[in-house]
Amino acid sequence: MSTSSSETPQKHTIGLITAISYTVGDIVGSGIFISPTSILNHAGSVGLSLCLWAFCACISLFGALSYVELGTTIRKSGCDFAYLSHFGWRPLASSFMWVSTCLSYPAVLAIQAISFGEYIVTGLDSWITVDEPYRFMTYRLVGFSMLWPLMLLNFFSLKKVAGAFQIVATAVKLIVASVIIFTGLYHIIFKKQTQNFNNSFQGSDWNPGNLVLGVYSGLFAYNGWDVLNFGAEEIENPRRTLPIAAISGIAISATVFILMNVSYFSVLSVEDFKNSPAVAVTFAERTLGGFHYAIPFLISLLLIGSMNTTIFASSRYMYSGAQRSVMPSPLRGIHDKTRSPRLAVFAEVLIAICLSFIGNLDQLISYMSFALWSQRTCTQAGFIYFKLRGHLKTKDSFEVPIFVPIIFFIICIALLVIPITQNYHVAIYGLSMTAGGALIYIVFIYPKVLPEFLYKINNLIVKFSQIIFNCVIEKFVDSSVTEEENEFTEEFSILKLKF
Repeated sequence: MSTSSSETPQKHTIGLITAISYTVGDIVGSGIFISPTSILNHAGSVGLSLCLWAFCACISLFGALSYVELGTTIRKSGCDFAYLSHFGWRPLASSFMWVSTCLSYPAVLAIQAISFGEYIVTGLDSWITVDEPYRFMTYRLVGFSMLWPLMLLNFFSLKKVAGAFQIVATAVKLIVASVIIFTGLYHIIFKKQTQNFNNSFQGSDWNPGNLVLGVYSGLFAYNGWDVLNFGAEEIENPRRTLPIAAISGIAISATVFILMNVSYFSVLSVEDFKNSPAVAVTFAERTLGGFHYAIPFLISLLLIGSMNTTIFASSRYMYSGAQRSVMPSPLRGIHDKTRSPRLAVFAEVLIAICLSFIGNLDQLISYMSFALWSQRTCTQAGFIYFKLRGHLKTKDSFEVPIFVPIIFFIICIALLVIPITQNYHVAIYGLSMTAGGALIYIVFIYPKVLPEFLYKINNLIVKFSQIIFNCVIEKFVDSSVTEEENEFTEEFSILKLKF
């Protein structure tokens, strides 16, 4: 079944302000509360840790600029999957697609939801105490109570509903960060608490291995600069919006990160940092008096915007795979008026809820991070190759000097090698999961004919999803290939189950 939209897609695309909100909202998340202690442990001093924060912003900018050129040249949603497919590396793109949509992004969403629940429950501990045996389930139920409304928001127009909500969520996020920043600056400027900045490089650890691990932690905090590439087809004027949003997003986030760390150091010494399980909470207890009880709730507000951006990115990624016959064809279901890929949104949230019960999600994220950086490394390799051959030039693309993707490519390789030297299991599990995605491609996607019962299941799911989610299965037209190839892809995707 296919149909044409009753409303033009342009009515549901997002502009510059919303794009910046998504970028800042995705970068400024739980990383600012996790990474500071890790970076300081590896740097050893206040001065060097602040330098690493600034250095990581520069690295992120190189990556963002590379993806801006890719996004304005290959104007397809789906980020790395779209680019690897464009390079002709469809099997590799498919492998990463399955790993990312079934594990990586839902696991991130699950951790964000659990963290939201944990902060809410922690904030309520002063009034309502939840016994330890019940905390595991309580964290998740509270997190799901926010996850479901966010899912429903993303069922409607990106511009009018989800995007508008993201602007508000990002504004709230920056207000929360400002509470910490202005409190710290007050102690520095008016109370002259600058003792922790004296001899700020004393105790620095200049060991290259530790410095690189510190950078690795910093890049975790800055991750999210490519969020707009997942929905590139829903961005107004990409040639203008993508570069401004990426540069502004990183600049705002870097300013927030560095100023928050400066604020922390206004009252916390290096030893305080290392001994504190939650730096922001310890900081609030020492500076905000009775108001420190509100900090867990404020941090939970900060996580709402992060969950919304993750739902946006992961659902568009899955939808892109379904459009190109790599994911199950029912996932191509899109609401005719709002242009929301509703089934993909629902599927990613449902997978995240299931993953939240599997145990050590942090360990899973480390394996998925290896797969993520493997994907980015492959993307950069293809980008550099085709850029040097002059195959990526278009009239309206945003071009960067060749040294930008080359430097980022070297960084990507370093971020793959270093975890292996520290824990080779990360590489084994990460590559094994990618191999699992390749196996799915070989068994279900590459063959032109599959067992008949799979087609029947596919048709039933398509009909059911169209009724439940009020979706249509649109005909996909890829402007980069011929009309005959588009017709073959459409016919092929209807005849066989993309499972």
